[in-house]
Amino acid sequence: MNFHNQLMVFIVILLAVQSLTLAAEAETLTYKNMKLKVANAGMIHRDQVNKIINVRDLLLKKAKYSKDCADLYDRGFIDDGIYVIKPEPVSKLPPIVINCNMSYDCGNGWTVLHRNTRQSEMTWNETWTAYKYGFGNIQGDHYIGNEYMHFLTTQKWYKAKIVMDEEENGVITQRHAEYDIFRLGNEMTHYRLQLGAFKGGAGDALATGANMVDNSPFSSRDNDTDGDAANCAAKYGGGWWFGSCSTGNPYAMLTQKENIHWEPFCKNCRHVVLMVKPVDMFCRSEGINKSK
Repeated sequence: MNFHNQLMVFIVILLAVQSLTLAAEAETLTYKNMKLKVANAGMIHRDQVNKIINVRDLLLKKAKYSKDCADLYDRGFIDDGIYVIKPEPVSKLPPIVINCNMSYDCGNGWTVLHRNTRQSEMTWNETWTAYKYGFGNIQGDHYIGNEYMHFLTTQKWYKAKIVMDEEENGVITQRHAEYDIFRLGNEMTHYRLQLGAFKGGAGDALATGANMVDNSPFSSRDNDTDGDAANCAAKYGGGWWFGSCSTGNPYAMLTQKENIHWEPFCKNCRHVVLMVKPVDMFCRSEGINKSK
């Protein structure tokens, strides 16, 4: 190989190394920016930051953040995945990372608040502070945090949909429960839950006589705010809005490592997702079963 060819090879290698270095620096810069700007940055792994779909907004000094996934959808973002949003008009709240479901049913942008799976790696038996600010992996099982749920659901009126799967004899059945109002009070109210009218094939497990949690405060193992003599959160191993814990199992509780409970549909759901979107966004009626 003559000197000219050797020089060309050296230049190509040098450029490749510089490109990899710049890419690594850009990823580090993005992660550093995220840690500085995003309140719940710990809910996304460092090597997944580049998967934030609106990451450009994160890097810009004067970014126009969307206030929820529906707002992102209106701006033309149609892919499921991770986004950074900033609920309004809460000036003191920094941006947060969120998981958006843009394709479920007719789309329009569902903001995912909570996801759990059977045999989850998470214990769910967390403290008040953990439930306040959220925990888990935003791409997998997680709880976005009551503080952020409060800010999200009080900027306008939201409805909630809880989608759950159950498996029996190899057949997966999916059903949902929908409440046409879903709103959390602030911490002074212990994140009191406000629910609207119910519909859906999974059954109403939150606002019935047997388990009326509408207008109930949130309770954790270290902050017992339920009306029962026992500490329901400590008994069942997870924070929740409890009506009572006198029975052997809660009528509905989606924050347990095992026995993800939504009676009468399932006492240990295979998978569950809680998500919200504005009440003024309508779509077709959906079926209540999906088997495969």
